[in-house]
Amino acid sequence: MKNFHLDPVAYDELLNLMNNQHFTDKPGEQSDMDFLSDDWWLRDTAVIENIVRRDGMWEIHLVFAHYQEPQKLIKRVISRYPSKKKAELSAWYMRRLAAKDQRGTLTVKLDDFGLCAS
Repeated sequence: MKNFHLDPVAYDELLNLMNNQHFTDKPGEQSDMDFLSDDWWLRDTAVIENIVRRDGMWEIHLVFAHYQEPQKLIKRVISRYPSKKKAELSAWYMRRLAAKDQRGTLTVKLDDFGLCAS
């Protein structure tokens, strides 16, 4: 195995950047993590089911996305099934049960994310 070598100029620049980061960055506050316990927004979410094949099983993931702020979302693995057809049927029921809006009028579109696909 060959030893890793860093050029002295690059090493000095790296140390300088790390030192400057100490002065420019500030530590996080407890309020920065409030989004984990602040779940008021979940009542206005569109629920999207996602079925993924993993380790020979079909996993059901439910994605909860706020319809006005689609970047605010939570993804949860719900269960696993050996059959894709059974997973699809179960995912449909789980989405209906999890959705606060049973009619499905709350939707999130890919365009809502403002992504630049080029």
